[in-house]
Amino acid sequence: MALAAAHPGATLLAFPGLGSGRAAAIVAPALKAHRLPELLAAQLLRAIGPADDPLTALTAALAARMTVRPLDLERTHGVLLAGPSGAGKSTAAAAIAAAAAPRDSLLLTAREGLARYRAGELPDGRLVVMEADGFHPLNVKARGAFAALNDIADVETLGVIPAAGDAEDVAETIAAFRFRRLIVTGLDRTRRLGALAAAATCGAALAHLVRKDRLEPLDAARLAALLLEAPAPARELKLS
Repeated sequence: MALAAAHPGATLLAFPGLGSGRAAAIVAPALKAHRLPELLAAQLLRAIGPADDPLTALTAALAARMTVRPLDLERTHGVLLAGPSGAGKSTAAAAIAAAAAPRDSLLLTAREGLARYRAGELPDGRLVVMEADGFHPLNVKARGAFAALNDIADVETLGVIPAAGDAEDVAETIAAFRFRRLIVTGLDRTRRLGALAAAATCGAALAHLVRKDRLEPLDAARLAALLLEAPAPARELKLS
């Protein structure tokens, strides 16, 4: 379900009565600074309630909404990456191959990889990482086609979500394309983590983050700590 569907693009402004403890007073402005969707922010603050420790309380609130399921890079045979144009699928593919080393990986387009996979032409033992063509999130035909990819046997389909995206758009894209598992890219290219929080709590399992071209894990405790940090100044971002 898309977050805050009645208020597209809304961000946290004020939530009187959603928590009177010290934790809520610290967490609320942090969620606002990271531009979380309004409904998600309200849900997290309700869960925090009268707690006093912000990190412990926010960690528990996020843990109740997150599923973490990393790729098994020793046993997985095929990985199919699907996501909007510019989401970072090529970067994610390279990061997966690097993390799987010394296991051999084969990087292919989805068209070639799926054709060879169905024909039984892919070598056993290699990790095959396939990159689907980019799409526009509003393309209805693309939604149906990519949703069907979730059902290919022995191929792990991952939605690729850019951390620099709009948090509301992220939630709506994940719901529309019925992604079951996600990889979030570009953590080194954004100051705000609203899109990451929306992706991590939208109901799909989170596999990995990609930061500086490398796979990283994420759990509720780490996400809570990141959200409680002030967004980094623009001059500290590395855009190359």
